[in-house]
Amino acid sequence: MSRLIRAQDELRQASNHLFYEIWMFQTLAQGVTIGIAGEGPINNALLESFTIHVRALIGFFYSESPRNDHIVAEDFFQNPNDWMNKRPLKTELLEIAKKCADREVAHLTYARIDITPEEKQWEFLKIFNDLQIPIGVLLDNVSIDLLGSNWDEIKRRQTGFNL
Repeated sequence: MSRLIRAQDELRQASNHLFYEIWMFQTLAQGVTIGIAGEGPINNALLESFTIHVRALIGFFYSESPRNDHIVAEDFFQNPNDWMNKRPLKTELLEIAKKCADREVAHLTYARIDITPEEKQWEFLKIFNDLQIPIGVLLDNVSIDLLGSNWDEIKRRQTGFNL
């Protein structure tokens, strides 16, 4: 079943939500890497927030069978295959991060029982670097007309004009 083709205005609005996901992911990756919250419940909350944003971005860039109400990268291309052909391969680390976010944060699972403390260590900077690649590819290939107001700074850099 093919996806609904979205209007430019709807894509602009959706892009502002994407911007938020990227901004939170990048900010949290930096914060948890330097141990901004120390140990305890605040650190756990930051880690859980990081994993949820990672999960959302992996779903956005590497959707396999998205629901019609999911915002996915292919929505921003006239031909969805253009994104499928341009996007980088999902790394093994991103595959693992998605599975860990699912079983350790997003869902209460029996799999959590057997996870050792060593297995709970997140490679924040490596995940950050792996997700920066599809972010860059998307920005290099999506029409700036489809980016909402949250992207104004990026649009200025791409066009060299003040908006």
